[in-house]
Amino acid sequence: MWRSVGVHALTLKNKTAPMYKYLFSVIVLFNFFFINLQAQTLELVKEISTGFGSSNPYNFTVAANKLFFVAKDDANQFKLYVTEGTNATTLLLGPAAGLNGSINNLVAYNNKLFFSCNDGANGQELWTSDGTATGTVLFKDLYPGATGSFPSAFTLANGKLFFMGNGIDGERRLYVSDGTAAGTIIIRNNYINLFNGFNNFAVMNNEIYFTGDGAPNFPYGLWKSDGTLGGTVLVKAGGLIPGTAGSNYAVLNNKMYFSGFDYTNGSELWVTDGTGPGTHMVINMRADAGGVLNSGAPMAMTVYNSKIYFSAADDTHGQELFVTDGTAAGTTLVKDMWPGPDNSLPYQMVIHNGLLYLLNNYNREMWKSDGTTAGTQLVATAPESARFGAVWNNKIYIISNTNQYLWQSDGVSATIGYATATNTAALIGIYATDAGLTAYNSALYFGGNNTVISQSTEPLKLVAASMVTNYIFTGNGNWSNPANWAGGLVPPAVLPAGYTVVINGNCVLDIAVTAQAGSSVTVATGGSLVVPGSLTIL
Repeated sequence: MWRSVGVHALTLKNKTAPMYKYLFSVIVLFNFFFINLQAQTLELVKEISTGFGSSNPYNFTVAANKLFFVAKDDANQFKLYVTEGTNATTLLLGPAAGLNGSINNLVAYNNKLFFSCNDGANGQELWTSDGTATGTVLFKDLYPGATGSFPSAFTLANGKLFFMGNGIDGERRLYVSDGTAAGTIIIRNNYINLFNGFNNFAVMNNEIYFTGDGAPNFPYGLWKSDGTLGGTVLVKAGGLIPGTAGSNYAVLNNKMYFSGFDYTNGSELWVTDGTGPGTHMVINMRADAGGVLNSGAPMAMTVYNSKIYFSAADDTHGQELFVTDGTAAGTTLVKDMWPGPDNSLPYQMVIHNGLLYLLNNYNREMWKSDGTTAGTQLVATAPESARFGAVWNNKIYIISNTNQYLWQSDGVSATIGYATATNTAALIGIYATDAGLTAYNSALYFGGNNTVISQSTEPLKLVAASMVTNYIFTGNGNWSNPANWAGGLVPPAVLPAGYTVVINGNCVLDIAVTAQAGSSVTVATGGSLVVPGSLTIL
């Protein structure tokens, strides 16, 4: 057994580690591992609405080392709450009065929470909270009076908070804040547009990107801002509308890739380095004389293995998985998951245990990919139309769009099952009504309900078993391949104290691994660990 004594660092390179017989039973450890793999409890954080109704919490946001959310009280009013994960620490913050349902756009900035709220007197304005009731206040009345500025699209860049808000004429302006009321100002006194379909601004290299309104001094095209008037400049004019087709964007090697629309090519893959000459279409995937419906329509862009993977259509295939290295020649189909001109329509992607996972709208399928055609494989069919909720505790959590069931997958098994908890009956479903799941202090939070824990929709959390720290290599090949590990769980590259790795097969350490003091790497009898990379034991 290799174990640290916490004094000297030992690095092994290009050697075959000896095989040591470990001091406990493989079977016992194996069973222990799998018990803990599935072990998680479901807990009620607090019953906000104590009557027969539900508090319907949403917008869980971590700020100032606390978890904020919005929920409905017994008076049927939505208020701002804060918690540190327990009933006792879940507190009402306010406001005391206001327009019901007006609290939204929560964002962490400057060690505080900023949000939009209508208190009934100042209109929808910019508020802040430090996690106390007295510190939950109107930050600045940007549009004096009861009309409100309706701040939205909060985006962090260059150490500043950017957002859109109404000016006195009701048109959307570009604002920036340095965290002080005096430093919260309008940058551009023109109507601005986000990337079409985005909820916030695109960000690259400490600058935000957006579009102009076509005014003489604010033409259509791609703009950027560093938070100053002088640093708010036109990047590319000429009718370019970025972010079409419900797209997102991705930044790779100081370049931003996005779906851009012009009236010649329709909606296609574009790139910018922040300069006019460096802003251009990468490839016209589907020539259509300027139409939208028959464009390449790239979307769901995700950086993976130093390339960008995305969903798009070309002239031969339907909407499928593509990859680009930033060049036209390097933009290729990864796999036609629904062969022919029909669409498999991948619409969401996440990375889990070194692989890219995607949800396809057609047949509600989840696939995984290592970036190659052969390595792009069907994992399972989702029971219903669904969306990714989180990757947490070595699982992929999936929320049903239809019945709001919470499902989970280890990324390997051919089925997607209910998210289970050891303190609930196996067949009693967990419902997740929030748009996403939020990790905070070793637990996963969301608005939901469950017959055993809470029949009304309240703030819930999944708590991982504290001993899910044991990993067993059972296959033959690379350390980084999930298929070689029990449960498909690849240990982290840095093994914290208390983590145990047992090599029960023939493993090639193809990545750099560091075992911190208090962790251990054990090679079982009959197993082997070949180290062409590096293993550092601290």
